Amino acid sequence: MTGRILTPITSTMAKDKAIRKLLGAPVRRGHWGARAGDTLAGWGVKLNGQHIRAKAARTGLPYITLEDGFIGYLTHPSRDPRRLSLIVDRQGIYYDASRPSELEAILNAGDAFPASLLGRAEAAMALIRRWRLSKYNQGRFEVSPETQALIESHKGPMVLVVDQTAGDLSIGLGGASAETFTAMLEAAKAENPDALILVKVHPDVLAGQKKGHFGPESNVANVRLIADDCAPLALIERAAKVYVATSQMGFEALIAEKPVVCFGQPFYAGWGLTDDRQPIARRTAKRNRAELFAAACIGYCRYIDPYTRTPVELEHVLDLLVAERQVPRITAKTTYAVDFSLWKRGFIGNFLEPGAGRVRFVSEVALASMTFAPDDAIAVWGRKLDKLVETLPGHVPVWRIEDGFLRSVGLGSDLRRPSSLVVDGEGIYYDGGRVSLLETFLSTHEFSDRDLARGRALTDKILSLRLSKYNVGSRGSLDFKAKAAGRKVILVPGQVEGDASLRFGSPEVSANGALLQAVRAAEPEAYIVYKPHPDVVSGNREGAVAPEILASCADEIVDAADIIDCLEASAEVHTMTSQTGFEAILRGMPVVTYGMPFYAGWGLTTDRMAASLVRRGRGLPLEALVYAALVAYPRYVEWPSGRSTSPEALTEAMAKAAKKGKRVAARGPVDKLLGKGRKLRYLLSALLK
Repeated sequence: MTGRILTPITSTMAKDKAIRKLLGAPVRRGHWGARAGDTLAGWGVKLNGQHIRAKAARTGLPYITLEDGFIGYLTHPSRDPRRLSLIVDRQGIYYDASRPSELEAILNAGDAFPASLLGRAEAAMALIRRWRLSKYNQGRFEVSPETQALIESHKGPMVLVVDQTAGDLSIGLGGASAETFTAMLEAAKAENPDALILVKVHPDVLAGQKKGHFGPESNVANVRLIADDCAPLALIERAAKVYVATSQMGFEALIAEKPVVCFGQPFYAGWGLTDDRQPIARRTAKRNRAELFAAACIGYCRYIDPYTRTPVELEHVLDLLVAERQVPRITAKTTYAVDFSLWKRGFIGNFLEPGAGRVRFVSEVALASMTFAPDDAIAVWGRKLDKLVETLPGHVPVWRIEDGFLRSVGLGSDLRRPSSLVVDGEGIYYDGGRVSLLETFLSTHEFSDRDLARGRALTDKILSLRLSKYNVGSRGSLDFKAKAAGRKVILVPGQVEGDASLRFGSPEVSANGALLQAVRAAEPEAYIVYKPHPDVVSGNREGAVAPEILASCADEIVDAADIIDCLEASAEVHTMTSQTGFEAILRGMPVVTYGMPFYAGWGLTTDRMAASLVRRGRGLPLEALVYAALVAYPRYVEWPSGRSTSPEALTEAMAKAAKKGKRVAARGPVDKLLGKGRKLRYLLSALLK
């Protein structure tokens, strides 16, 4: 486009650089002062859009209609308004069957679609089916136990009838009315006499907050109304046939290869794929599912990375949604978070959403006397409350929370809010004695080419931006090799003694001094560089090594140096369970483990406790380990917004923060004062929640 785009969209959208890039022109809010070369735009077919369309007709300026795409949001827009897609239509809009749209023109043209485009469509549909992706993605992956029991109790097939909210513009513009829904249900009953008829209504309808077209009076004979907030495809997969007026669920049913009966005139009707009770004479071409999908979701929609706000392709957005599905999440009506400090309460809720329901912070003492409902869950920090967990009823799921692997700029003990946490309902990644969700994923997941490509790209980004877990220390050039005079340089990272990762992940060597002695015994000729843990150096945690051990086992001690500089100046890393071992693997360095860290046992390290890791069972490429550990396992949050983010966006933000001088070299008086200020701010935040 040339000139400007004038539109009444919100000021936030008008200022969004991604929207401007997608539209290919500067965006100005409002439509006054239009001049030659400008384009007027309206959102959907709302009244203001109709006024602007009329103005465009009067002035001879081009007009475009904007609308959300078919893969629309990470969750529900009421929870997170960042959109994933945008439609720009110069003729009409897809849900207005009274006039042609660009989508209809693409499908009606009769042109053959390139094989490469159809291949993309088939792959995308397979991904959507596997992960049950939709326009809104807040719903549970599975149907509720009540819905499943209802379906299983019926001996015949299940037929799905999809209700819509009264007043939905797509109903009237799609050739339907309130009477259409009555006729649709009657037809479904008559045409499927032996079937269980499930009427999918909006949850707000049964709650009385919104009006639909069916009410409790429809629950007669073999008809049941359900308001299950699950992924639409979870219901569609169980259906023998799907009846719709104009709902997008009909399109998703086609993706799922289900028979679809249309009582309205939605965009996917009229192409030979649906049973159309209102034929559309204007639509003359015959299309298959791949062609329909390619036209609608690849040719017609434009996509945005919600985290980086950059234009992307459909596949990129699907990758983000798949990762969201893979990230472990609590599903409960009430989640009891036990013994969390007040400052942690200010951010824990951001990581538990969506799915955790109401989060209640309780003490260990209070929890011991509580009675739990079937849909309650417990959240605890790491392995701190093991004795309490052992006393809980077996039906109550327990989720353990810990820092992720890309945490923040600065130390957690300095009260820096984490940008990444893991929530694990099976174990926890640093406990090598039991299986965690991360280990299960690494052991069983079939990594796709796109998974591996994302893992590879994320590795390259982390290396190019020189990031680590905490991003602390002073950067500078180190030259261990010159001092080593030909001896192999081994970096030994210290850890916080008594830390859970040592107690549960390194039963044989669990102290920094013992590790140094073991490394010296294994490598008597090596030049050993010991780097104490930043929390030990800052005085926040224990882990100092006796001077006599340092003197006999370490050739050099580096306190304030940046860990990445240390890695780049070394040839090998020996560690108990430190994440420095993982960061060394990213750089292709040999790593020897003396414990059972999450990255050991996959063929990427030399493991002194290999016999204890045989259950991990298979070798993996580095890209798979990175994808699992940094994409599929943790949940990321950007601050101060508190919204979800991606590891790619977080790495960019961490690099920018580090460049602004926010790295932590040492803990002096100013650092302590700033820490107290942060603590006060977070305490206030927690109290206000």
